[in-house]
Amino acid sequence: MHLVLALPHLAALAADRRAHTPPQAPPPQAPPHAPCLARLIVAAGAPARDPDGPDAMLAAHYGILHAASADCPLAPVRLAALGIDPGTAFWLAADPVTLVAGRDDVRLTGVVDDLGANDTATLIAMLNAHFAADGIDFVAARPDAWFVRAPGAVALRTRPVAAVAGRMLRDLLPTGLDGGTWRRWQNEIQMLLYEHPVNNAREAEGKPPANSVWLYEGGVMPPRAEAHAPIITFADDGIAVSLAHHAGGIARAVPEALDSVLSSAGTAACTIVALPGAAELERVERAWTAPAWSALADGSLDAVTLVAGDGDGALGWTARRPGPLRRFALRFAHHDLAALVGAARTDA
Repeated sequence: MHLVLALPHLAALAADRRAHTPPQAPPPQAPPHAPCLARLIVAAGAPARDPDGPDAMLAAHYGILHAASADCPLAPVRLAALGIDPGTAFWLAADPVTLVAGRDDVRLTGVVDDLGANDTATLIAMLNAHFAADGIDFVAARPDAWFVRAPGAVALRTRPVAAVAGRMLRDLLPTGLDGGTWRRWQNEIQMLLYEHPVNNAREAEGKPPANSVWLYEGGVMPPRAEAHAPIITFADDGIAVSLAHHAGGIARAVPEALDSVLSSAGTAACTIVALPGAAELERVERAWTAPAWSALADGSLDAVTLVAGDGDGALGWTARRPGPLRRFALRFAHHDLAALVGAARTDA
């Protein structure tokens, strides 16, 4: 069986906490201790990379692929999992976000996730009335998950919202043959939302305004891949839940440790576990990567893939069972996890 562990914030968890300690600061924390996670990375060698981030890298395990010049079409996959039939239309995610203008550029500070149902309906109705003649249609599957249906196929390249949060947006806006049209529409959306009464009221209450949308992961609904054996998914939220739905299954709750996953995997060729982003590294090591290394070493697993966000994309390490001498060497060697992850990010 192939085990895929999604560790969305591995780069941050593995950061060397000894670095960049300012003068007169408290004593630095010890470096993160996760020897089995480090062994898996060393055994895997050079990681695979995906500029579209961890979601697109996970999607490939469900048979969802995309050309380098196009987005990974996850917007319609998400939409379907949220109960709305995407049909054959071209959809883009259009999450409500907060933009903050600086002296030289604009930054996206995050998705607005606390809009009320009435405010959401008001903003969506306003956008649809404005863009009716352009043939695009906005839908809010949830107050924090908006989508827009295009009038036809779109040649557009976008960046996932997770990859742009906190960054200057000048070089991250949609590109492609239709990029100019959608950038213009995005500017119109910002002007419509900027001083809307809903956002005026939110700012008066000290809440972040939903003063723009971020367009990403556009495409038509991909076909369901034919699998020789089922994929089992363990996820509490996020894209893995939507991908499990697309594959014709239901994501199971993430258990406390890998043992529960292995005992219930059955004949699955691939088992995907999306660990929560807030998981502590030491707990990940104890409950997941240490038993994964043991299962790989004794042949219970054929391969272990680690999928991690890299801020500007994703890194994926796939380790297969090393031979006896290699296992012995890896067991007794010391590997600096922070240095391993840092080197992979630098080489990306």
